[in-house]
Amino acid sequence: MKKIHTKIIALLLVMSAAAFSGCGNTSSESSDASKTEQTTQATTASSQVTDDSLMSLLGIDRENGDEFAGEWKIAGGEGSQFKKFTFCFNGNGKASLVLDNAGYFGKYELKDENGKKTIKTQLVYGLNGEYTYKFSEDKSQVVLTLIEDGSTTTIERVKDFNCVPSPGKTKVDKALLGAWKSDNEEAFYFDESGVMYHNLYNTMFNYAVYSAENSKINAVYKMESDMTEEYEYSVKGDTLTIDGFEYNRVDASEL
Repeated sequence: MKKIHTKIIALLLVMSAAAFSGCGNTSSESSDASKTEQTTQATTASSQVTDDSLMSLLGIDRENGDEFAGEWKIAGGEGSQFKKFTFCFNGNGKASLVLDNAGYFGKYELKDENGKKTIKTQLVYGLNGEYTYKFSEDKSQVVLTLIEDGSTTTIERVKDFNCVPSPGKTKVDKALLGAWKSDNEEAFYFDESGVMYHNLYNTMFNYAVYSAENSKINAVYKMESDMTEEYEYSVKGDTLTIDGFEYNRVDASEL
């Protein structure tokens, strides 16, 4: 999409500022999108999020035996400056670093070699490297020891984590509802409640409150401060065109 690389750079700069300068929680006034009358429409079952939860789009599998699956925050030790971020491990090797309604994707790998268990993480901030680890008895806390230098980081499990904004009142276009993906793996999901999920090539993502009216989408999300995106769109059959780029209708399970 146009300006997409600029958007990725801007999000990374926001993350950098939040990580290293201790930004406060400033926000601008709510957008006009949140003030318009809400209209909710039905969509086909195949395009809906199957468990009726927008958080499920992050694909966290808590049932496959991965002890790290779920959401964590740094509680102490090395990386304590990153306490405002949430670290999500999806149970299948995909990790994300989340701030407010947006995040950066990374990856992780669990190893067990000759009885030595390690977790190797690749994230832009906070947790990056190969660690040995020790869980607390109740599995609510983990002490990570970085193999490279022996430094330790304590992380604790987050309960009831949610990075999806509350929709408020928005204008929803029935034709937009459901999941869409481009040939180069950029994806959107438009929920009937007025919340949009946007996956930028499996590099970054955001959840936004959106309003669709007069062939324009206005999307507002928070990452330290409110950020607004506006797109021109049209829908013809199973093809969505946004700012001149085409997306095909897919099942939500493909996101």
